[in-house]
Amino acid sequence: MGDETVKIFLNAKGTLNDISKELKAFLDYVAGQKPEDTYVKRLETAVKKARKNKEWRHEYMTLLMRDQENIEKGRMEGIFGMISSLRDLNIPDSTILQQLQEKFSLTKEESQEYLSR
Repeated sequence: MGDETVKIFLNAKGTLNDISKELKAFLDYVAGQKPEDTYVKRLETAVKKARKNKEWRHEYMTLLMRDQENIEKGRMEGIFGMISSLRDLNIPDSTILQQLQEKFSLTKEESQEYLSR
């Protein structure tokens, strides 16, 4: 990835034939199964404790709200960028409306609202 760090991607739903018993227990936990391994049970206890921490919960919710706002901003930029690009190509508004509905899962009314801005 160009930053000289090592990143490992694990698929909790993947084939589990060639990994250790401990890693399988962890991946099962990540996939939503009840922990059976001692380490994973300790991990679950720590996660539950962290969830009860009001300061951490507040910080998490703040970050979640910020992320959702950024996602919406990006979506809006994508919508308006698409409208602008298609208009620059002299694409008719009826075609732009159809593309907005398909690409962004918008209703006809929502698409018309964006197009009229």
